[in-house]
Amino acid sequence: MQNPWLLAALLGCLASSVSAGDISGKVTLESTPASRKVGTTKGTAGYEKGEVPPPSETEVEDIVIYLEGDKLECTPLMKMTPKNTILQKNKEFAPHVLPIPKGSKVYFRNQDPFPHHVYSVSQPGSFEIVKHGSTVRSQQFDGGGEVEIFCGIHTKMNAYFMIVDNNYYCTPSRTGTYRLAGVPAGQYTLVMWHPRLPKPTKKAVTVPASGTLTLDLKI
Repeated sequence: MQNPWLLAALLGCLASSVSAGDISGKVTLESTPASRKVGTTKGTAGYEKGEVPPPSETEVEDIVIYLEGDKLECTPLMKMTPKNTILQKNKEFAPHVLPIPKGSKVYFRNQDPFPHHVYSVSQPGSFEIVKHGSTVRSQQFDGGGEVEIFCGIHTKMNAYFMIVDNNYYCTPSRTGTYRLAGVPAGQYTLVMWHPRLPKPTKKAVTVPASGTLTLDLKI
């Protein structure tokens, strides 16, 4: 005879492994972000002056959408992939905004024919990479929150990391569509953050055990 307690435990494990849903929809940027910043004098030569260039990507792509809640898995990105790499090319950082899970390494890859001087004075992860040439460099970020970076040689270069507490985050497409996939069923706070808006926008959400929660957002 089958053990009913063992059977119930197995069914419970199976149910917990598949009890996950998606959140998807479209996010609209209704607020007007502040102007991009210029870095302070940090390097040793070649400082630039002038107006901050316009964004090279649409502002909606600079939004980070992520979840806050208990018992959400966090897997730091340690190996170099496009998800944790910042390029320096044509005197710009790309992407302008990069979300990463807490504890991840960020890799800096210079594709310009001249060096950069990457630095940050942000509290979650102040660092400095002096005379960064063609060699790929990395920096690990164990704190949480916003890290703003500049180049001390080309002071109009500016970008951001958003260090989140779990694996459930994304940035929208150019048209504003987004998806958070495979979220464990439960109640969470969905956060919409833009680096040049005064504060993030938050919304309570309930993720179903299966299927998709369709949720259009405004920030």
